[in-house]
Amino acid sequence: MLSDNNLLLRALALNAVFSGFSAILMFVAGIWLAEQFGLGSPVPVYAIAGFLSIFAIQLANIVRTRVIRIWEIKSIISGDLAWVAASIAIIALYYQSITAAGLMLLDVVAVAVFFFAVLQIRGLKAYRKVAVSG
Repeated sequence: MLSDNNLLLRALALNAVFSGFSAILMFVAGIWLAEQFGLGSPVPVYAIAGFLSIFAIQLANIVRTRVIRIWEIKSIISGDLAWVAASIAIIALYYQSITAAGLMLLDVVAVAVFFFAVLQIRGLKAYRKVAVSG
């Protein structure tokens, strides 16, 4: 179990690694992923990969510097939860045009991102508790 003092930083670090790894995979397998999601072009996949690259760098920088800005952490958590909501909407709206592999990828990534959001929420609560008492 992660201690309250470092739960937030570890959750952000896990999110950074996952996001960075996902971005690399998306750049490498963009054409295949576009096919799995029924897209006519890999451009949207590459655009998301670019965003994830920047996001991973932002998260890694927070972990590296250990500078916690509450508004920034809340925006990261909100973004993660928006990602999960968007994944659910995509599955609901485009279920017929996405392959089984594409649906599985959407599900797995949404569950992982939700897990990161929950860890980050718990970590932020613990951080705030320590910040107030310490």
